[in-house]
Amino acid sequence: MLKKRVFHEFRRHNRSSRWNADAHLRAHERSANVEDEAIMRVDTCQLAANNPIEDFYSAAKCLSSRAFLFGVFDGHGGQQCSRHISTNLYPYVCASVLKKHEIADYPPDQRLEWLFSSSDGHLPNTFKSRETRNISLYHSDFKKNANAYTGTVREALKLAFETCDRDLGENALPNAKGVIDRHAAMIAASGSCCTLAHIRSRHLHVANLGDAAAVLGVVNPNGSVTARQLSRAHCVDNADEVHRIRIAHPASESQTVLRGGRLLGELFPLRAFGDVRYKWPLDLQKVVLEPLGHPPPQHLFTPPYLSTSPEVFYHKLTPNDRFLVLATDGLWEWLDPDTVVRLVHDHTLGTITQQPYVPKSGTTLRQVREQLKERAKGEQKAKKPIDENCATHIIRHALGGVSGGATKQYERLIDILQVPPGRARNYRDDITVIVIHFNDSFLDGHEDDEE
Repeated sequence: MLKKRVFHEFRRHNRSSRWNADAHLRAHERSANVEDEAIMRVDTCQLAANNPIEDFYSAAKCLSSRAFLFGVFDGHGGQQCSRHISTNLYPYVCASVLKKHEIADYPPDQRLEWLFSSSDGHLPNTFKSRETRNISLYHSDFKKNANAYTGTVREALKLAFETCDRDLGENALPNAKGVIDRHAAMIAASGSCCTLAHIRSRHLHVANLGDAAAVLGVVNPNGSVTARQLSRAHCVDNADEVHRIRIAHPASESQTVLRGGRLLGELFPLRAFGDVRYKWPLDLQKVVLEPLGHPPPQHLFTPPYLSTSPEVFYHKLTPNDRFLVLATDGLWEWLDPDTVVRLVHDHTLGTITQQPYVPKSGTTLRQVREQLKERAKGEQKAKKPIDENCATHIIRHALGGVSGGATKQYERLIDILQVPPGRARNYRDDITVIVIHFNDSFLDGHEDDEE
């Protein structure tokens, strides 16, 4: 009798632990059925390690060009910069729509339709009005100098990133009366990596700063899935980045510009928003940053050392491109891109096999056959996933592992989730994942202009 009671108590405790782990994982997940041109559905999930979390994400649609914008923003040195960029970068992108892609000419402050954001976007009124003015000035300059640009989305994205960061830094400077806006200075002193996907019809651009990443899931004719990376990490593991920084500074700094795998011995990402400690001259830092407790880094001789010019990759979407994963480096510390795309692919197969098959209006017979084949594969190799949200599914397997069965996976997951935010940063980073599922019917049947 005692053994039976102990067994039942163990099972009850086990069920409770699993329920708590599931609730913890799903606390900050969301899904959105977009069903607009190339975008079918978007899944997001976020798990904090810092307290407060320094990761943010957001999604919006540019009404002027009908381009979708999805971004993950990985902060460091505080959450201020990443939070600011997650809500303030997109207006710059929408203000620099190329004339050939402009469907409607909206005012700069009315060009965005927000889909979702992990930030509430709250800013003091005086600061918000300053941002609106900056966007209007930028839009006006862009239109005046449109002929000076090469006319590509790549150049427009670079200009938007650089101008957004320039304005961010200028907001932190003393005003005419010598007064410093403390909020603006804290934004400029902290930093943020960024990976942004710009999707217009079948045209995909990924603009990247730092060590977050974008990975495309491509289905092969045999049904397998391949990961195609659309970004490169900007850190010392990237030989091109190391060369770029070294040639930008005198040979006398060869031993100090990169030390211990970090910029000036401190900063791991080699491109980022904010982080004006690595951009401003010493005398300006002494006026603005030192009084706020931010001393300049050692060996600051020839700033700027940190770039805000993104690396931009272009890809024209095909019917074989099924989804795009954007994630901060907290995910890639646990899983490689090939494993991530397999997890998404298997999750999709396991989900669709639980639903009645009803072909959409206009579906061709060939598409019906292909979709039925996909369902058959799913029935053979995938059970219904524990999580409906694909991004949550990825984080579950990042922390719980991809082997050992459900019991072992839950043991690992429960163990790591028991560490509270703040202390958890000793074991892992904040994790943010966005999975963008593409509409294969649109990609299969739609042709448009070349980029």
